[in-house]
Amino acid sequence: MAEEVKVKTCGVRETKKLGAILAPFLSPGDLLILRGPLGAGKTTFTQGLGEGLEAERPIISPTFTLAREVKVKFKGGREGLLIHVDAWRLKAQGGDIFEEFEALGIEDDFEGNSALVVAEWGDGVAEALSDRILYVDFARDPEKESERLISFTPKGFRALGDFKKKAEEVFGNSVD
Repeated sequence: MAEEVKVKTCGVRETKKLGAILAPFLSPGDLLILRGPLGAGKTTFTQGLGEGLEAERPIISPTFTLAREVKVKFKGGREGLLIHVDAWRLKAQGGDIFEEFEALGIEDDFEGNSALVVAEWGDGVAEALSDRILYVDFARDPEKESERLISFTPKGFRALGDFKKKAEEVFGNSVD
């Protein structure tokens, strides 16, 4: 199993495509924790996930709402939800993600194993949600504004090796 996968993308289209490539390897109950500076491509990547999971509507940033839900289809046609969380405010206030999910009425969806949670800024607050975590780190190249280095590090997430093979087919030498 791969310890870490790194992919260099050039532009919004490739970052979104990378999200779509990861989508078939995700299952309800998985947790993606997206880390990186503002404007690094976290929401763009999540939009690609939504496209790859046949989301019922486009993914938009949850910045002012904490979380947004969208119906998706996982591999095999299983219906579920993608819950897109912006945990920035939650972290800043020392909040509890379980309490917030309960207040939003979405804790049953995740605990019932029918949802994938994608948490921007979620490190340190979202890990308790799942034992199948994929950390996704975004870094910008200061000299080439459109390039991103996106690193995937699993903790209990088992499909990283298969994802790497698919990413290599599409991105070639841009995958390490």
